[in-house]
Amino acid sequence: MTLLFWKALLRHPLRHPWQLGLAVLGIALGVAVVLAVDLANASARRSFDLAMQRMSGAATHRIVGGSEGVPDALYMQLRVEQGLHPAAPVVTGYLSNAGRPGQLLQILGIDPFAEAPFRNVAVDLAGSSFDLRALLLDSNAALLPESLGGQVTLQRGAQRFTLKSAGTLVGAELDGLIITDVATAQNLLGLAGRLSHIDLILQEGFPGKQQATQLRASLPPGLRLERPDERRQAIANLSASFSLNLTAMSLLALVVGMFLIYNAITFSIVQRRALLGMLRALGVSRRELFIGVLGEALLLGLAGTLLGDCWALAGFRAGASGHPHHQ
Repeated sequence: MTLLFWKALLRHPLRHPWQLGLAVLGIALGVAVVLAVDLANASARRSFDLAMQRMSGAATHRIVGGSEGVPDALYMQLRVEQGLHPAAPVVTGYLSNAGRPGQLLQILGIDPFAEAPFRNVAVDLAGSSFDLRALLLDSNAALLPESLGGQVTLQRGAQRFTLKSAGTLVGAELDGLIITDVATAQNLLGLAGRLSHIDLILQEGFPGKQQATQLRASLPPGLRLERPDERRQAIANLSASFSLNLTAMSLLALVVGMFLIYNAITFSIVQRRALLGMLRALGVSRRELFIGVLGEALLLGLAGTLLGDCWALAGFRAGASGHPHHQ
């Protein structure tokens, strides 16, 4: 296949730049939508896994209540009267970042002395930045992620709360998370005297099952003992439908992209019907024409794919930088 043949074949798209540009743009749009949906799915799954890891940690069981949560007096009863160890109180919820409208930050209230067996929080202890005394005694102190700097202002309704850093949470996976003392979290979230849940680590095997049965029988009405895996699976089932809808939308975009590519190539060939006939009369075989048209489609697809990939990745990075809690 000579260079002259390729020049003759490619002269038409080069003489019609708008048609060429629209064809590449159509392919790029299809690729960008498919890739963007895949990135959104991956990001949603990652966020879900991180949220579950933050909430569950190494807990094997959890005491939960209804919308009002769990009375914090129950935690004292379990620790002091029943001697249940390890056990850790947790208060969690979300508040808006007053400095960045639209950004939600997760508040995680813990007891630092009971938390060690459950969650390994990466705190920057190099130097004097971590102040345990301030975290326990100062109602405006918290462990803040690196992305928030030295302080942050939170908003709940008309109320605003300014938290100062008592330590730095290191790692991109901790962006969007604020760790406080239990009492501070209760004040921030308006949950005075209440806990979101109580984490427990029970023994494995039959002793653990027996202990769980006894604990269920002793719980006050309205409270229940559950395994974190059960709630994780329930939430995963709910998120699966969201992921399925996104995947279906990406497949629909792929079909539309294929339709655009097919029509663009077909229209281009119909326009060059006389040229292709002349090439056949000059001795160009059907196989060579087929390879030429296929090669042109491959070039269009390659250009559109590269443009669509860059487009989707640029949009995803821009969105991620604007909303660090989604990373």
